[in-house]
Parts: sequence; structure tokens; C-alpha cells
Amino acid sequence: MKNDKKTSVKNRIIEASWKLFLEQGYENTTIEQIVKLSNTSRGAFYHHFHGKEEVLFYIAYRFDEDYEKWWESVDPNLNALEKLKEFNLFVMESLENSPYRQLFATLYGLQVMTNNKRHIINPDRTYYKIISAIIKEGIDKGEIKSKFAYQELTEWYAILERGLTYDWCLKQGRYSLVQYGQQIIKAFIDTIKA
Repeated sequence: MKNDKKTSVKNRIIEASWKLFLEQGYENTTIEQIVKLSNTSRGAFYHHFHGKEEVLFYIAYRFDEDYEKWWESVDPNLNALEKLKEFNLFVMESLENSPYRQLFATLYGLQVMTNNKRHIINPDRTYYKIISAIIKEGIDKGEIKSKFAYQELTEWYAILERGLTYDWCLKQGRYSLVQYGQQIIKAFIDTIKA
């Protein structure tokens, strides 16, 4: 019960923060405003987060919740390469259509500068576990052929998606993330296809 209460407080802080970030911008949002809107305390805020940047970083885990649902519903009859394409499509659509889209540039910029945990590249995220499982499955079934280990291929795949997303942020979303994502991942898949 106590754990549920902690989660509830943490979630209230996250929801209040993101609402304020979207309404008035990350820079214009104060911890005092977050505490007030979340109906918590400054102590509760700092119990869960180092600062407001860390609350912003938690967007990565919100996406992971959707990725996990995708993974649970993916057609098991697809081969690994088809799953990679489908996952890329889902990821790119999720990013391009996200209600948090306007926060991505700030999130990426702060992740580069932070001395704290870099949540986007946390290998314990569901995002990385899914990519890793798909690539390992492809190697095990002979659908993927590479002299590199599945861990390295997982990292390369993630670098492609992350780099594309970063470029998309730099260019203020002036092109279709979905379209470019599919082209880039297809080129990657063609290099590892057995």
C-alpha cells in the first residue's frame, strides 16, 4: 500500500510537470508551480527527482509503456526483420504524433548536458529490451547474419533512431519522421539480412 502511495505521488508530480511544461514551456516552469499543481510538497518532489530536468526525462518511460503494449501484441509469425520494421514504424509514429512533441528539443538538449542519469540511453528501458530481443531472435533463427553481436546491432539500431529523432528536432519537425525512419531502418536491415 505504501508503495502505491509513493507511485501516486510520483505520478502526480510527473503529470503536473508535463502539463505545465506544455502550457508555459520548460524554462518558465518552476518547482514551486509543480508542487502546487501536484498538491505535494517540495520534500516529496526532491524525494523522487533531482530537479525538474529529471521529470522531463521521464517522458522516455512513458513511451516505454506504449512500446511494451506493442511488443505484447506484435504478430509472432512475423520474422525478426519484419518486426524491426514494424517496431520502427511504431516508434516513429509515436514520436511524430506525441502530445509531448514540443518538449523533445529541450529533452535532447538537457540529456546531452546533464551530469545525472541519461534516461534516453538507459539500457534497462523497455525500448532497448525489445530491439535486443528481436535482433537476438533474428540471429538465432538465421534471419540476421552479422559478424557483430546482437548487443552491438541493438546499439546501432538505437543510434539510427536516436540520431534521426535528434535531427528531426534540430529541423523543427520539417520532415516526416515516419518516412525517413522507414528508409533508414530499411537500409540498416538490408546490411544485416541473411
